[in-house]
Amino acid sequence: MAFMDKLKDVASKAAEKASSVKDSTMEGLNKMKESTMDGINKAKESYAQQKAEKEAYEAQLEAEAKEWTENMINQIIDAFDSDRPSLFCDTDTATLDKFTKNYYEMMVLPGSRPNISCLTMNPYIDDKAVKKLTKHFAAFDGSEAPFIYVKETFGQEIVITKTTLLFRLRHGEKNLWCEGQIPVASINTFDIVPGEGFGYVTINGVQLSEIKYNGSYKQDFISLGNYFECIRNQDFEISNEEVDALIRKKIGDKIYAQVQKYFADEDEKILFYAGGIDSVTAVDYIACTTSQIIVVNREMMGATANVKQFYYEDVTAMATIQNTQSNDLLVAALDTALTAALKICTLQISVAGAKENINTIYLTEGTRIVAIYHEARKNAKKANAQPTQTIVQQAAQPDALEQLEKLAKLKDAGIISEEEFAQKKADLLSKL
Repeated sequence: MAFMDKLKDVASKAAEKASSVKDSTMEGLNKMKESTMDGINKAKESYAQQKAEKEAYEAQLEAEAKEWTENMINQIIDAFDSDRPSLFCDTDTATLDKFTKNYYEMMVLPGSRPNISCLTMNPYIDDKAVKKLTKHFAAFDGSEAPFIYVKETFGQEIVITKTTLLFRLRHGEKNLWCEGQIPVASINTFDIVPGEGFGYVTINGVQLSEIKYNGSYKQDFISLGNYFECIRNQDFEISNEEVDALIRKKIGDKIYAQVQKYFADEDEKILFYAGGIDSVTAVDYIACTTSQIIVVNREMMGATANVKQFYYEDVTAMATIQNTQSNDLLVAALDTALTAALKICTLQISVAGAKENINTIYLTEGTRIVAIYHEARKNAKKANAQPTQTIVQQAAQPDALEQLEKLAKLKDAGIISEEEFAQKKADLLSKL
């Protein structure tokens, strides 16, 4: 009997201990749960606080950007001089369209490959770019064709239509994104002034922002300034001398001298130049002059050079080709996708039954070269069809004076130096 009582006592104590352990465990679990929930709640509060702070900071930046933008727009409009013409000088749309196209082809495209340029002009601003602009700018709906489009590497953009200038630029140490629009009727001048390492965006003399040089940006800015200078002067004719001078400025005297070695005579002018063609490893270029097409293929490190010259009168046909020449279906598919994506082509030149293919040219470049060829052939036919002795004799003096005026504008725009101006002036005066 005593044994049974002792056993009951042991069992009772064991039960009490188990209950105590259970209570202790549950208490620990409850405390852990409370601690975990407390941590979660604190994390939620911290996240909510951080989110609120971020939203408040972003709202502050947005307010600062809006305030700065409105202030700059007001300054620009206040700086407008009603006694001076507005940006496009009331030029009719047809004239402006034609001049802008010619200017881009003759003065912007040469020496500035599309992949290193930040400047595109009408009608080369394609539908895809216009569609993107409608997303980037709330005020742009695509109903009005853009004449000028500047887009730099880090996303800054400027769009100019016949009636509106829109900008999306970074400002200040906080890199505020500032977006605004200004009526063209309130703009006298628009420039991206070339400086040391940067181009400075100015409207009516008020500096908006800066764009860091990359690729051919500096030459793009010079070309853009000269474009508006031509409009202000209502000078819509572009001479071969102007094109030659600007290309020389872009590619530099050293490369210009290399091309000049292949000129047929001293009066020959460069009308187009594209470097880096045909191969990734070779250092190649193609140049169109008033007389011929010069193709130079230099091997790696420039050790040897393969030079081909095609005089316009010897060329029977010229075309751009984007279709692959491969019989391999996979290669053909890849080639087609590549040419479509990069907008590159093959320039095919036919001479005396033989075909010469020049690869990896941008389509805009190839199209321009073909246009120069056709223009040269057309001018040659006109020259052969009509006697020109009397006409040339009568027109020599006014033409020389006109060229002097244009050379002076090139000098004032910084496209040619004082020495180059003096030399060309002396040449022209000697012909009077």
